[in-house]
Amino acid sequence: MQARVGYAAVGAFVLLLGAALVVLGLWLGSGRERGEFRLYYAYTSESVAALSPSSAVTYRGVEVGRVAAIELDPQDPTRVRLTLRIRAEAPIKTDTVATIAMQGLTGLGSGELTGGSRQAPPLRQTPGSRYPVIEMQPSLMNRLDTALRLAMNTLDQASQRLLVILNDDNARAIGAILANTQQITGTLAAQSQRLNGAVADIERMAAAGAKASEALPRLAPRVEALLDRTDRLLATLQRSGEEVGSTARDSRRQLEYTAGVLLPQVERLVDELGTAAGSLGDLGARLNANPQMLLLGPPRREPGPGEE
Repeated sequence: MQARVGYAAVGAFVLLLGAALVVLGLWLGSGRERGEFRLYYAYTSESVAALSPSSAVTYRGVEVGRVAAIELDPQDPTRVRLTLRIRAEAPIKTDTVATIAMQGLTGLGSGELTGGSRQAPPLRQTPGSRYPVIEMQPSLMNRLDTALRLAMNTLDQASQRLLVILNDDNARAIGAILANTQQITGTLAAQSQRLNGAVADIERMAAAGAKASEALPRLAPRVEALLDRTDRLLATLQRSGEEVGSTARDSRRQLEYTAGVLLPQVERLVDELGTAAGSLGDLGARLNANPQMLLLGPPRREPGPGEE
């Protein structure tokens, strides 16, 4: 009799415990939390495999809500629409952004909110949307994947170009360049003493230049005096040129007067002298032919016909 009572008590305890566990599981699974919550939308084009309808939503590491639903965007099937259930006191502002964050090495994801500065206004519902829309940025894993793909593509392109560059002809040309470089380095090593001497000469030239620069301040007064004398000489030459120009103008006027007045008179005088010389020549010829002309005068000319 006592054994039957014990079995009944154990069975009742097991049933009650099972019912309590079921109720507790239903309560925990219902996701009901105390406080006021608001719903928001977030759209993303990347994979949301790490999220679940009960994934946590955190703001700077503090849990402020849960992911209420995950579905395709009815307007654009290439995007995923997340419905976020967030506490009303969470600072969801116009500059708040959401990303998918990974929780350690478990592979589970969560929604991470950042931004929400004090100066930004609260996020409001936009026309055509049931709930306000939080801007979503690519996750860290997505950015790393994109960067890795770009790096791999760049590496592949670089390797292809390197294979094109390092063909047989270019390889032989590079070998020749390396051989010439080795020869040049050997020649430079052999000429190291001359190079050292050239460097020493350059140092001496630099020292001489420094000394010359030190002497320049002392030579400056002499240079200024020489420039002053040069200026005075140029001024004297300018005055002399002006005087020569004036003399030339006077000479030109004298020449113009001579050519216009004296030359015609000289020409007439020359003509008269020529005429007189001709007359003297004619008289000389007559005297030579008839010397009596000096005593008797010129012969009398016989009258012509009709003359008396």
